Amino acid sequence: MMTDRNSTASAGAPLPEVGTRLRKQLPMPRGFSWSSTRCGIKQGRADLGLIVSEQPAAAAACLTRNVVRAACVTRNAALVPSSGIRAVLVNSGNANALTGSDGKTTNDTIALELASALSSSPDQVLTASTGVIGVPLPADLIVRALPALVNGAGEDASGFATAILTTDTGTKVAHVEFEVADGDTPIRVLGIAKGSGMIHPNMATTLGFVCTDAAVSPELLQELLGQIVDDTFNAITVDGDTSTNDMVIALANGASGVQVSDEASTAALRRALSAVLDSLAQQVVLDGEGATRMLEVEVTGAPDRSTARTVARGVCSSSLVKCSVFAGQPDFGRVAMAVGQVASEHDLAIDPDTLSIAAQGVELYRPDGPVNVRGADVVRRLREPVVRWSVDLGQGRYRAVARGCDLSYDYVRINADESTQIEVSAEGTVSRNPSLGAYSPRLKHQLLVEGLAYVRRFTALKILVYVPPSVGAADLAGNLAQDLELCMDAGLRPIISVPTEAAAEVIHRHLKESGHFTSSVSPDPNRMTRLLDRGHLCVLVKPAPDPSGIVDLAIKIGAQKLLVLTNESGLRDSHGHVQRVSPENFLMGLQRGRFDPTHADTLVVARHATNRGVPALHLLDSRVRHAIVGELFTDDGIGSLITRQTVG
Repeated sequence: MMTDRNSTASAGAPLPEVGTRLRKQLPMPRGFSWSSTRCGIKQGRADLGLIVSEQPAAAAACLTRNVVRAACVTRNAALVPSSGIRAVLVNSGNANALTGSDGKTTNDTIALELASALSSSPDQVLTASTGVIGVPLPADLIVRALPALVNGAGEDASGFATAILTTDTGTKVAHVEFEVADGDTPIRVLGIAKGSGMIHPNMATTLGFVCTDAAVSPELLQELLGQIVDDTFNAITVDGDTSTNDMVIALANGASGVQVSDEASTAALRRALSAVLDSLAQQVVLDGEGATRMLEVEVTGAPDRSTARTVARGVCSSSLVKCSVFAGQPDFGRVAMAVGQVASEHDLAIDPDTLSIAAQGVELYRPDGPVNVRGADVVRRLREPVVRWSVDLGQGRYRAVARGCDLSYDYVRINADESTQIEVSAEGTVSRNPSLGAYSPRLKHQLLVEGLAYVRRFTALKILVYVPPSVGAADLAGNLAQDLELCMDAGLRPIISVPTEAAAEVIHRHLKESGHFTSSVSPDPNRMTRLLDRGHLCVLVKPAPDPSGIVDLAIKIGAQKLLVLTNESGLRDSHGHVQRVSPENFLMGLQRGRFDPTHADTLVVARHATNRGVPALHLLDSRVRHAIVGELFTDDGIGSLITRQTVG
């Protein structure tokens, strides 16, 4: 049988529809609860997560094959498969790896204390750690936080999904609901993962936790998990490095009352687990450190399944291929090189005279030589969010798919400067210092040169920053004030509209302390223009009851840029975040329902601004610190931009 990305599913059966968001009222797997808290390992956000099963659950796990393993991995390996697991405790910010015998003692201690809090035995508790390697894990911080963690367990898993993150930029969630047979109680499956760097297909490439209310034996669950992980998590790569802590744990507590044991029910569960794990694996790749595009490599015509998988993974792991994906170039020679290298390293009988290579569905190379194609068309396609390369070995009927991401400048920057940014206190807590002083001298020099040249483009530019009532201005005011100070230092002429006097007062106070002039104003364009020309920041409170008022004001004062803060990442369509779009394409897309309508207010503001001819509209995520500076002073920005402008 030919293998493909869903080879673990039965032939011809469709995969269940997969959800990737945790929403209120979402039917969660029965008999499970989740919790999170900040115990103090990391600074500023939750770092401890808990999964609890009301009744003992069957458990299976796939663990890292790296021989240098953390204490949690070694302990879990001795406990699963099992029929009696009650809980999984996960800490982030500290890997508790390469910490010697003390690391093992610490891991055993927190498992024992959690078991006591749950009135269970220690062998009913699994543990997982992720974060900085080589730093002792402070057991006392975790133990002190356990009572609140246990008491706070409930049906909302979103806190847990956040608490396990490290360098991830967002949570990774997948869920399905399916019936084994007509009339059966639906079985529910929820998967939550983390992973961004140190990702390579050698199980498990990340941390993943799957909960289902199906009743299934530990042995069958282990068999299914091993098969599916091989074709999902083990078929992705970001940087070629296998972590010391990686694992995927599956729990099945039987709370649905539906037994999975015969061929039909096993096939149904296999399809559901495949769908969840495949979705999570793709989300990990899309969030690869510094990644700008996802890479998918499909190998066909292989003489056997193992060869297909090995070649697909090898091409996906090639640094030169990944660099070509970042550059958006049709370098089929690098793909062929990677195929040959994999064949040499793994002693595969591959014939180069039967090789064919295609990119984005366009054939570039045949056994008789290169194909003459229009280069510009291929390059345009290779700059899409997902880049697909196809390799036909011409030697059989087997196929496999591997996924990865491009290798960008930012990946090197993130990892080259990571060690200088990590700070460990005397108490064992870990924090990251993102300030410029924590970076290497070479990078600081580069940032200074590039930054000053870029900032010069904005001198005397009028900008209007709008904070709508739906955005929590009180919490943002200090952050906004810093951004406005930097804008004024760069020579911009900003106006800000905030919904409350309290937020306005914070901004006034900060700017005055930094030596800038500020003025409270009414929506009078003439007075605003005079104050802007004199170097004042204009602060406007509650200017208009609807978005059209703020757009009219931007037009009247001649603002070159209108920046609107939102509670989302900007415009989104079926392909994800829309970084930049022309006014015509935005209006056409709006008419055809292209954009995610979840936040209708944002689309209303964008429609007004586009119809009125605002030169540049920036839609920014208010949850991102220093969103204004990040949007204006970087080439790609961090929000959505609607404009015809080519500069700024």
